[in-house]
Amino acid sequence: MTLPYYEGTFFNACHAEPDDVRHGSAASNHFPAGIAAHEAGMLNAEELLSKKIGLEPESIGRKRIADIVNTRMELSRIDDVNKYLQKLETDPAEFEGLIEDLTVSETWFFRDIESYNYLKKYVDEIKSQVPEKKMLKILSIPCSTGEEPYSIAITLLETGLLPEHFEIDAIDINTKAIRKAKLALYGKGAFRGEKRDYRDKYFTYLKKEFLLDPAIAGLVNFSRDNFMEPHALWKHGPYHVIFCKNLLIYLNDDARKKVFDNINNLLLPNGIVFTGHAEIMSFLQFGFSPIKHSRSFACRKAEAGEDPSSLLYGRLNPPGYLQRDEKLKKSFYKREEAKSSNINVDTAIHKIVPEVNLKKQKSDDKLSISMIRKLADGGSLDEALSMCEQFLKKHKQNKEAYYLMGLINLALNVFDKAEAFFQKTLYLDPYHYEALMHMQLLYEKKGDRTKASAMKGRIQRSKENNE
Repeated sequence: MTLPYYEGTFFNACHAEPDDVRHGSAASNHFPAGIAAHEAGMLNAEELLSKKIGLEPESIGRKRIADIVNTRMELSRIDDVNKYLQKLETDPAEFEGLIEDLTVSETWFFRDIESYNYLKKYVDEIKSQVPEKKMLKILSIPCSTGEEPYSIAITLLETGLLPEHFEIDAIDINTKAIRKAKLALYGKGAFRGEKRDYRDKYFTYLKKEFLLDPAIAGLVNFSRDNFMEPHALWKHGPYHVIFCKNLLIYLNDDARKKVFDNINNLLLPNGIVFTGHAEIMSFLQFGFSPIKHSRSFACRKAEAGEDPSSLLYGRLNPPGYLQRDEKLKKSFYKREEAKSSNINVDTAIHKIVPEVNLKKQKSDDKLSISMIRKLADGGSLDEALSMCEQFLKKHKQNKEAYYLMGLINLALNVFDKAEAFFQKTLYLDPYHYEALMHMQLLYEKKGDRTKASAMKGRIQRSKENNE
């Protein structure tokens, strides 16, 4: 499952602890003097990254950004942040090195297996619609170290398509990742999940690594590009299918809009997009509708006059939800969420729960949360859900566990429960930025402008509170 710190086809730098994300970073120990100036310089560095590559600093943690910038400064023998920023503006190689350090990749073949199962189904459906001598075109962006586009190539071959019947473009901003992808040489960590039969069929074992059949590796066209640039890839496309997983979660609002503009320009009518678990809501916000194939995380452009939110909520609302009178509406969420967790209703509504400081929790608690994240990230959603439920029986004040439950249910398309768990997260931390973002999108898709506006105001206050 792709949670907001996971996959790394774009910004999969290790996710900072929530407190680090919210409160920024202290100056490095290497800068005992001029701390205020150094921190101001770090803010300028964040602004530069936001401008150049669309990075939302909170998505990977300000502390991690500061640590990486400090390391790059030491390597460049520069002790002033603003001087280092000048170097970034004039030295493309240094800026590229910084991006490579920020975009540490972790992915594997056939991640989110249902995406590929639905791709097979989709290809079977459109085979007859693709004119003779015309190719099926697919884009993988960001492609990271190649596992995703190579998985696409294998999938297309297994549907019976010949190499001349399709074309796969794979794009990433990380030049180092592109070089690794072109080698098509992978360790055991690239092969996870239930589907393993392809490894013996398409790979050759070479000194503890596996080399992909060159005939298959040659089916993917790799290149470097920045998808946040206006009219990116204008010489490519149009595409029948775009894989754009785990990119939006790391971008600021302006960069997201540019990505969606580029997707709209590159995607053919009736084309489909495969996205990450936590990004479906963003695609709905920009006019896409979910495809009814469990765990495929596929969506398509909504047709004229179609409301994407109707597909999302039509069968998932509790019976009579929209027909409840105003008085019942006010208490509905609190009572439903209390019932869903077997918590006493009066306790859930009236008890003031103190916010938990995750840094003071026991190490085994942190390990449990980490294990749940890894399970979900690997696609074991049911197992992650069960483990998280057990964890919450003993840790009813853990806001990150409730947030995880919300994300897992969101990935399982159980949106009413996802909403309830995000609400619980906000009981424990009224300014939990990620939970507020998901709640705003959920209310917008329901057409509840009042609550969506309220969430938007809380998001703004959350940003101000953490600056």
